[in-house]
Amino acid sequence: MSIRRTDSHNQMLFIYSREIITLMTLTPKDALLRYHLAERLKLDIMMIAHQYVTITSLKKEEKAGAKTVLIALTDILAADCDAAAKQTGAEEFNQASAVLLDVMDLAGSNQFGLASEKAGEAMTPITTVAAGAFAVLSENALV
Repeated sequence: MSIRRTDSHNQMLFIYSREIITLMTLTPKDALLRYHLAERLKLDIMMIAHQYVTITSLKKEEKAGAKTVLIALTDILAADCDAAAKQTGAEEFNQASAVLLDVMDLAGSNQFGLASEKAGEAMTPITTVAAGAFAVLSENALV
């Protein structure tokens, strides 16, 4: 499978077994929005993942409050992913949101290590969005 540009509208084509399948048309403006949202969400996910790991080192009386706050922040982050999907049409943001809902379930049952690992899984679809957007920005000499 390879990716190649074919016209001035930044139409990305995947070539697989000599079949051409049009994936999407992404303008530089749309690419910039996707890239910005993806990079911001990746940073937020990294921070959340790290914070889940630190809960185990807190004093017993601090853990319940920290757990509540992190679950609330994860819920906000999932909502941000949903909003990014609606703004950009990139389904990968919805995939990341679904993973973050699983993270909240794990945290709710005090499985903070697993919650942290699961949060890292939300990075994969978002990184896919960022890479695709970066390719368009790069081709247009914007990065």
